[in-house]
Amino acid sequence: MLDTTAITEARLRKYFEAKTLEEVVEKIAGLLMKARLSLNARFYMTPNTWSELRRILIGSNVRLDLIHDLSTWITIKAPDKLSMQIPASVFSEYVSDIRRRFYKGLRVAETVVRKVARDCEGDDECIGTAIKGLREKYREATRKGLVDSVEDLDTILLALELKGIIVTSDYGIRKLGEQLGIIVVDPEDFVIMIERMLKGLTSMETQ
Repeated sequence: MLDTTAITEARLRKYFEAKTLEEVVEKIAGLLMKARLSLNARFYMTPNTWSELRRILIGSNVRLDLIHDLSTWITIKAPDKLSMQIPASVFSEYVSDIRRRFYKGLRVAETVVRKVARDCEGDDECIGTAIKGLREKYREATRKGLVDSVEDLDTILLALELKGIIVTSDYGIRKLGEQLGIIVVDPEDFVIMIERMLKGLTSMETQ
């Protein structure tokens, strides 16, 4: 189950010694092709996750033919939300986490308001800096490590439905996925794993 970060994770450029995202996409498309044909491995992505990834790739000037090559080896499938069941304990913890984050975000806002009232005294530049800091700290408090998009949730649900492995560097997906008993793999570790499996298969064939 591939998240967008399975393709876009910055560390993959270093691993592949690539200068651009396009070079990374070319390498990964080649690996998926070999794994599909040689290992009969299947790779999935939800429709909205694929749409998000496609926008990112086009925005990064990745060639359309290369995007098509990548999509050839990825099965696009939506999760069956109508028949799925989520443990009540996981849902309860998720709601409690959201509540804690709201309170934390409120405390961040209160701190910034007090700072503006004390230090800025109508200085627009000071107020602007404070607002920028508020946005960053509020996002940190309320969104980091939380599944807060349909794309992320659908990836988890599809992995749960198909009993698949999620490939992602997103902490929120990892956290909720592991709570549901889903195996989650880092993108760089995933690439290394595929390469080793292909190498092992080649070694067996030459013996």
